[in-house]
Amino acid sequence: MNEKINLKQIAKNAYTSYHQDGILDISLAIVIFTFAIMIIVDMPWLGGSIGILAMFFYAGAKKVFTVPRLGYVKFPKQREQRILTAMVVLGFLGFALGLLVFTQTESGGTPSWLLFLTDNYMLAIGGIVSFLFLLGGYTFQTKRMYTYTLLVLTIFVVGHFIYYPLEYYLLLLSTIMFAVGILMMIRFVSKY
Repeated sequence: MNEKINLKQIAKNAYTSYHQDGILDISLAIVIFTFAIMIIVDMPWLGGSIGILAMFFYAGAKKVFTVPRLGYVKFPKQREQRILTAMVVLGFLGFALGLLVFTQTESGGTPSWLLFLTDNYMLAIGGIVSFLFLLGGYTFQTKRMYTYTLLVLTIFVVGHFIYYPLEYYLLLLSTIMFAVGILMMIRFVSKY
């Protein structure tokens, strides 16, 4: 029994160490930063392609920084199932929300709840992005994502009351995340 507990603890430590390299933070910061720049240059529709590039960056950076120091970590099926569940939930919620908005607006008018969301878009965006970080924290079992959830909520609630364009808040968020990611990477490289 004691051996099982030790093996579980070792697996948990390996998983935690695998995500302490700052690469996830840097990847997300690059996506948010690029999306803010695309809003500034009025091309936000390109934002989806940046996610694909960020996945390539994430995988490449893991091979360069993490795998040589920790080795390749094969995670248990339970963790893979958690990631799959999060992706399915995220996909379903996105589809359901899109379908709801489409059917409501195509029925001849804009419903009051949608007008409320557009009037309070900073709170709506903050809530959605916070939910994504919350889901990321659950999926990757990293407490930093919960901290980012609170940071996003704080930034966007303040942004609701103190008006600056959305892209400034996105730039602030990406800068903080990038700095945290770089600090974590420096600590990770010096430790391992």
